[in-house]
Amino acid sequence: MLMRGQARLIEALAAVIVIIVLLSMLPLLFKSPLTPLRSQVQVSVSQYAYNSLYTLVTNPLFINALSKGNWSVIHSLASAIIGPQYNWFIGLEPLYKALTISSYKVTRSYVALNITLVPSPSTYGGYALIDLPVLLINQGLPLSYRINTSVPMANVFMVDSSGKPVNWWLMSYNYVTGDALIWVNAKSSTLTIIVSRNGSVPYNPVLGQYCSNPYCPPYGGLSSFMANALNLPVTSYNNGVNVLTSQYSLNQYWWFNRYTVVCTGYYSLSSNVLTFNVPQSSSASCRLINPLNTGIYTTLIGQLISVIPGSTLSIGLNYLVTVYNGSSSYTASIPVVLSLTYYSDGTVNYSLYVNGQSVYSGNGQYVYLFMVNLQPAVSPGVCSNGYSLYFTLKELVDIYDYVSMTHKLISGLYQSQCLPLTYNGAASASITITGVTLTLSSPSQPGVNYAYNSTVKIYDLTTTPQATSAVVTGTYFNYAITSNVIPRNYAYSIPGLPFTPTAGAFTVITLPNGTYYLIALEIQEVSGG
Repeated sequence: MLMRGQARLIEALAAVIVIIVLLSMLPLLFKSPLTPLRSQVQVSVSQYAYNSLYTLVTNPLFINALSKGNWSVIHSLASAIIGPQYNWFIGLEPLYKALTISSYKVTRSYVALNITLVPSPSTYGGYALIDLPVLLINQGLPLSYRINTSVPMANVFMVDSSGKPVNWWLMSYNYVTGDALIWVNAKSSTLTIIVSRNGSVPYNPVLGQYCSNPYCPPYGGLSSFMANALNLPVTSYNNGVNVLTSQYSLNQYWWFNRYTVVCTGYYSLSSNVLTFNVPQSSSASCRLINPLNTGIYTTLIGQLISVIPGSTLSIGLNYLVTVYNGSSSYTASIPVVLSLTYYSDGTVNYSLYVNGQSVYSGNGQYVYLFMVNLQPAVSPGVCSNGYSLYFTLKELVDIYDYVSMTHKLISGLYQSQCLPLTYNGAASASITITGVTLTLSSPSQPGVNYAYNSTVKIYDLTTTPQATSAVVTGTYFNYAITSNVIPRNYAYSIPGLPFTPTAGAFTVITLPNGTYYLIALEIQEVSGG
């Protein structure tokens, strides 16, 4: 539940009143106004905005509606709370997509941005996944200092609050939006991004000199996917093991080599990239060697090179589900398989199986260069007999197409049979991954002979906790909401009315499932304020 002090804290961090520039089909950009808004003079209006926001987000109906995506309820609540003398706008976004950029320190060799990660990396054992809008950051930096975007983040170095170097790993970069998806390994929630004046290599403030190579490995580095895209040697620039693999953590990054995978059939391993090159009526399969249980959030980056119609790429995960009931527990091994079957008409069938049961089947367009995220959620339940327990496993799959920049979301639900556990009033459940298998198979088609093979490259594979962070500042520079989860017709009290905000308020809320959201409320005096 949001406390009034949190709203004040965020207000103090921003240090300015925020104005929204609303452009249809474009990101919403918050900037400090060049001239004072009426809300900066009429303090009561600004306070009214904060009071309205506080009343809204502390209403249990609001949290429930947000959790279920019931936007009409949120619209009704806002209409009941905010007086009819105001037109209003509500912006709501998962916090890991939102950004504030700190004021910076400029030296002759670099510019330093002080940032805070919310939630702290320590929440997930020292790991954070950050969606960093590089182009937006560059807009606010001095002209002589820019984060490299042609070789993304090649001139960036990171240190923690004590000045020690931080290992980070660029998983992917979107050249259209300018967003960088990076992992950091840091115990501190406060980091400093060092942007070198030299656009090609970072500046190491610990040694007081420029690094000799881009990314300054092993401190910074690239995924195999990004290294291949930039024609850089993977073995020199991929530092994923330094960032994500630890003997006693739930994080795992797999190099694809003979020490990490056991394969059969038509495959090759080169420069830490796994390639399936399967002729007609054949297959290839690789099982990853997994010494310990790992986290539950699986990310795979791959590329479809060529395909024989009817060929199937499968990602198999073996989950270990444990249900706890007092001092008793029950453990089950549950296989989950996501299959992509390609057809000659340019479509693909997505099939999801849990414990051998089909829980989803649907069609879509080919994805040639893709990132697949698989995320399970498990919860216990009480059987109808009133004394036995069962568990429900929900698998959420997000398939991102780098070419069209679109997401395909699918999900499936599996419920177990009643377990040999007698319910005693308190139960919980946990889940980890104990095995990963990748398979590509090409079918036999009588009377049709294909001269080419089905070829798929797998660049990177990680399993981690679902660690995400927002970048928050100590002082004002820019603020942005990149996309509003509330549909436009529910985000405004009067959708068709031209909107110029009189006052605004924003804060951060947390849902019961641990998801952080940025919420902004802007109000406009209908009388012409």
